[in-house]
Amino acid sequence: MKARSVLTVALAVAGATLGVVTPASAGLTTFCEGDAGAVTVPGDLRVAATKSCVLDGTTVTGTVTVEPGANLVVTNGTFQKEVVLQDDSYFDARGTTFASTITATDAYGFFLADTNSGTVKVAPNAHPDKATYSYFNGAKVHGDINTTKAEVYAEGVTVDGAVSGANVSYLDIIDSVVNKDFAVSGAPLGSVFCANEVYGNTSYTGNTGTLQIGADGPIAACAEASFFNGNVTGLRRPALSTARTPKNTLSFDRSTFAEVTSPTGTNWVQSEDVVSRQTTS
Repeated sequence: MKARSVLTVALAVAGATLGVVTPASAGLTTFCEGDAGAVTVPGDLRVAATKSCVLDGTTVTGTVTVEPGANLVVTNGTFQKEVVLQDDSYFDARGTTFASTITATDAYGFFLADTNSGTVKVAPNAHPDKATYSYFNGAKVHGDINTTKAEVYAEGVTVDGAVSGANVSYLDIIDSVVNKDFAVSGAPLGSVFCANEVYGNTSYTGNTGTLQIGADGPIAACAEASFFNGNVTGLRRPALSTARTPKNTLSFDRSTFAEVTSPTGTNWVQSEDVVSRQTTS
């Protein structure tokens, strides 16, 4: 899994430089190179191409744009509008609140830890074969996580909406809650699904790599069962050796019944108007 060192980024900048420019037909735009503390930036903030910016306790009232090849690291910040990550840019945010969306297009990657945000979107444009490193740890997403051509790892995440990975290298999700649908398709390195709760439907389509669903396997250890509230489809795959028998999970809600099948075992999802859950191994 790719990772860019935050320490390296921090050491690459020296001092604080917040330059303010005023375009003829727009509000204030602030360019950041270096580091800044607990200040409020009125209007938009940009990190210029190939530059680095480190923020701690900073509030930005406008749109934040990380230009091609640039780095932005933020701790305990408040961003009131959207964040846009451009080609080969890197974004690291911890303990930060985002009032709007985070969009990564052809980005190198991002790390979101203990953050609150709106929908997170990852997609290629000029580089259709380039996967964006997308790491979530303890993040709360008040919307969807929608990824295309990415390397996705999520742990301890709560998503109010749906999670989807289309043509991703892999999508691994651990100890998380997805309140709507969960879908993985076209993943050559497969997917790990461990100790999660999904309250919509779950689907796997056209994944050639290992699918490790709710059980110990060749990719990661998993001691806890998962909870599926809706239907689970797509686990019957031709490559029998890559499938792993999931733990059996019973869920109760809405008086529906579904059967989940895989080449090496059967997982059952049952729903009735009872709040409790029961798992069996």
